[in-house]
Parts: sequence; structure tokens; C-alpha cells
Amino acid sequence: MSVIECYLCGKGFVTTGPKICPACMKRLDALYMEVRDYIRDNPHLGLNVRELAEAIDADPRDIQALVDMGRLELEGGDSELLSEKERLLKELEKHLKEDKGRKTARIKYAAEKYGKEKKKEKDDQ
Repeated sequence: MSVIECYLCGKGFVTTGPKICPACMKRLDALYMEVRDYIRDNPHLGLNVRELAEAIDADPRDIQALVDMGRLELEGGDSELLSEKERLLKELEKHLKEDKGRKTARIKYAAEKYGKEKKKEKDDQ
């Protein structure tokens, strides 16, 4: 265990885990619920950290901390783009479907070949 400064408030605390003190973590948990509800109620808005902080009257550093912790993903310049993740997911899905199609074709070919071999063996007997 070591004493470190909280990433958000600068207070010293003892931890072996996150760099956010328990008091700030509790505040972030409450903020997360508020942010989640706001995003759910306004799905058409493509907000970045600054815009979201202004919309819900929160500290942008707290919103960014949620993004950094992986609890929140936003569009915009301040964090990773969702559209890029969506593109990569669609690309992965396409490759998996193509791969499944190739496997299905190989299985079908192998079954037909096996059937022809069995028929030939039967005819030869």
C-alpha cells in the first residue's frame, strides 16, 4: 500500500488500486448515474466531454475521469470516437460472417466428397 494524491481532488490517501480517493469515487458514481440518464434521454446528441459537462452542470474533469475509467464513451474531440468503434465492430462482424460462409462451404464440400467416396466404395463392392 502506498500514499498517493487523488487524481481529481489532490488529497492524499492510501490505496493499492485506483488513483481516485473514496470520496471522489462516490461522487463519480453518482455523476455516472446522472450522465447515463442524460445520454439515455438525449440519444440524438453527439456530445463531447466539455459539452456534456456544460449540459449537466458538472466538472469536465469528472466527466473525463469517467471516460478514462472506461465507464463512459462519448463522441467528440475530447474522447475516443464511438463511430470508429462502431466501424470496427461492423468490419469484424463482416469478417466473421465471411469466415462462417467459407467454413460452411468447406464443410459442404467435405460432406459431398465424403458422400461420393462412400458411394464409390459401395458401387465397387
